[in-house]
Amino acid sequence: MRVRRGGMAVIVLTLMLMATSANALSIRLTDGGANTVTIGDNGVGDINPAAGAVTYIGSVGAFTTNVSTGLSHPILGSLDYPRLELNSVDVTSGSSGTSKLYIYLTDTGFTGAFSSFQAAIGGTTGGTVKYSTYFDAANTDFAMSTVLTEELYSGLAFSDVNTASALGLDVPYSLTQALEITHNGHASTSFDAELAPVPEPGTFLLLGVGFLGLAVYGRRRVRA
Repeated sequence: MRVRRGGMAVIVLTLMLMATSANALSIRLTDGGANTVTIGDNGVGDINPAAGAVTYIGSVGAFTTNVSTGLSHPILGSLDYPRLELNSVDVTSGSSGTSKLYIYLTDTGFTGAFSSFQAAIGGTTGGTVKYSTYFDAANTDFAMSTVLTEELYSGLAFSDVNTASALGLDVPYSLTQALEITHNGHASTSFDAELAPVPEPGTFLLLGVGFLGLAVYGRRRVRA
């Protein structure tokens, strides 16, 4: 009886480990030097207990205040329909000098095949923000082998949407968002960035048919 219970415990532990490693959602903050923090979903340093969300609060080099959250499935999208969202507030308190912070959000194992992706961002900055997105057909976390979009923003407020073709995409694959923040002296940056597939024309057609069906059904009920 004890042997059976022990065997069951091993099986349960194995299944738990498999479930944990199935979602490779991870966030990384680095100043490009010795100061680097990498946190996996529900891993050490993740203060968000929800699956599909990873949050870091702390300092990274000259960036003394950082509150960064990355979202993926099952909170946003799914393996068949990938969606990544990265939002962060980042502050430097130094009085002089140029400081950089790189923030990455990655997830692997996506299986939905799409011909193009859309990268959206909005926020404010006292410096500059470069927003880049990537996919990797080798399904490697934090891989930046194939660029989807890349834009540089400056000024107090910014917002933008860019669309890119996903030529060469093969399943399974990984997606990565990359933000490069540059401050001169004391400054702050906040942003919300999302990466998701561009809906195919057939999707819009199906939605239109669905709304039309609801309208017809509603009229019939009113007449009845």
